[in-house]
Amino acid sequence: MVIGITLNEVLRDFLGQLTYTYEKYFNEIDLEEEDVKSMDLINYYKFDSIDDMNKFLYTEAALEIFGHAGQKTDNLMTRFNEFITEVSDDEEHTIKIISREADKSIPATMFFLSKLGCRATDIDFVIKYEDKWNDIDVLVTANPKAIELKPKGKVSVKIDSSYNEDVKSDFKFGSLSEFMDDEYALDNIEDKLNKGKTKKRLSK
Repeated sequence: MVIGITLNEVLRDFLGQLTYTYEKYFNEIDLEEEDVKSMDLINYYKFDSIDDMNKFLYTEAALEIFGHAGQKTDNLMTRFNEFITEVSDDEEHTIKIISREADKSIPATMFFLSKLGCRATDIDFVIKYEDKWNDIDVLVTANPKAIELKPKGKVSVKIDSSYNEDVKSDFKFGSLSEFMDDEYALDNIEDKLNKGKTKKRLSK
């Protein structure tokens, strides 16, 4: 079973760093992370156009936003590295980092992973949301668009965020740590993938 894990709002505090960087270069905004209810970020960050926003995100401030961002919770990358080792030792599953990136956010994301000591050996950058599902069986993500584009026969695992409250998934967890620490998670997901019965009800 190949498990894809995305970065934004799963491993990386994207929204918090975006707000910090936006206020550094523009004006302070009265915005908390929980206020962001959709991925249409231009509704929350005041750019003149989508093109201007994308230029800021992926070219002008890419390193600050994607590279200098922190992890979602303290010591999360340490736990993620342990999880990679645990899965590798079982020799039954493979972990793959998948991230939708463009232009300068690609090297910025490599810097993010490097500075935190990420030990993942399989990293895939994609442009389209649907391409996050390429060559994997399971996608662990906070991105609602990726979840909605799940192909038949695959399994979606939602990590809760302010902007995905209404999207339905096969499984959901409050955080990546909660997912990694659930001893039944991988077995239940594999059962779902194989259309079997779960051993124990997961999550809420």
